[in-house]
Amino acid sequence: MRFLRILVLAGGGSTLAIGLYAQEFSAGWGGMQTPDLNQTSWTFQYTYRQDFTRNFAASFTWLNEGHVTGHHRDGTVWQLWGTLPLADDHFALSFGVGPYYYYDTERTPDGSIDVHGTAPVYSLAATWYSDRRWFARLTLNRVNPQNDIKINTADFGFGVWLGRGERPTKGDFGDPPGARPYTGNEFTVFGGVSVENSFNGEHRYASSVEYRLGVLPHLDWTVSYIRETNLQVARRSGLATQIWPVNTFLNDRLSMGAGVGLYAAVGPHNRFRPDNTPAPVVSPLLSTEISYRFAKHWFVRFIFHRIVSYVSPDSDVALVGIGYRVK
Repeated sequence: MRFLRILVLAGGGSTLAIGLYAQEFSAGWGGMQTPDLNQTSWTFQYTYRQDFTRNFAASFTWLNEGHVTGHHRDGTVWQLWGTLPLADDHFALSFGVGPYYYYDTERTPDGSIDVHGTAPVYSLAATWYSDRRWFARLTLNRVNPQNDIKINTADFGFGVWLGRGERPTKGDFGDPPGARPYTGNEFTVFGGVSVENSFNGEHRYASSVEYRLGVLPHLDWTVSYIRETNLQVARRSGLATQIWPVNTFLNDRLSMGAGVGLYAAVGPHNRFRPDNTPAPVVSPLLSTEISYRFAKHWFVRFIFHRIVSYVSPDSDVALVGIGYRVK
């Protein structure tokens, strides 16, 4: 619950008049190496970074470490950054450190198991900013768990600055006193895929319906029905509720956010029960979302859910949908 309170404060506290310099979204692709196994693989990550001053920032990253023998590991990284701007803000060097909550699909004699753990991540980044919104970034990560494989990653990618103007300048969220939530009453219908986190990696169709309400200018609440059709997992369909720290850009047309909550589901098939009786399963649900409003009331939204099961396997649900805003 402490983590939940932190997210609520992050969302609600953002309505204060804090001087903020930039909001950045980036994605990168590259390679990884693990000295423990003496192997290499691919890696990718996407990151939202919020600069609070010219020299201090915080970020949220989804990191996928690729595939090596016996391990498929990915998860969320939360970091604080120290930044050194150079060359009239066209170049910057930064160092980041923070916790990594990971999900490692590990091979066992009977198949596979999903191992959850935490590890510190140390990062170096070199960023080149253009005269417009676009930038290029090279990122080096050291993932250093105590009881799992240690890895080094290097990725290169591109990003976009989402603040006001054509390039990063000092500003704030722009909320006037007494600002209302950006999100109104929103209803969205989704379709997509559900992927079982095992070495078989079965893909099945998934669908969802969602109601979303803005409770603060940068905090949304959702309730949704999610249906997975992975016949090998204990979860099949159920209700989820989440809170979402969010930020909006481009005259409130573009929205990005991260959600945390619970998913309570029942499946008609449960391989962990010999009598095959449907059994409820309550799982943590971690998510990210990007939406774009293309008309006054209509928008498209992409959501990526990670369902963290207490009994293997976990599953990933990637959904895209079209929604209607009543407000």
